[in-house]
Formats: sequence, C-alpha cells, structure tokens
Amino acid sequence: MFDAAGLLLFVVPVYGAAVFALYWIIRLAVRHGTLDAYRIDRTDQRIAAMQADPQRGRATSGD
Repeated sequence: MFDAAGLLLFVVPVYGAAVFALYWIIRLAVRHGTLDAYRIDRTDQRIAAMQADPQRGRATSGD
C-alpha cells in the first residue's frame, strides 16, 4: 500500500497539523482563563476598595 517514505510524507504532516492545532487550542484556553482571572481579581479589588471607603463607594455609584 504505502512504502516507508510515502507513509512518512503523509503521517508527519498530519500529526504535525494535529499537534499544532492542539497547541493553539490549549494556548487560547489558558489565555482565556488568565484574562478571566485578572478580570475577577480587578472586580474583587474594586469591591474591597468600596467596602474600605464607604463614602467613595456611594459617590461613584451615583452615575
């Protein structure tokens, strides 16, 4: 069916493309998780600042 050279010419690019796609999926998932964690941290810091200074929290919430 396939000789060794033909098999390598088929298998290496197919596995290479699969590994490349898997790498990008993992990379995007990690980036999304990191950005989400930063967003949650900023929200928590904003809530903590408003609780520490009640006057500031009331002044900025009147928009």
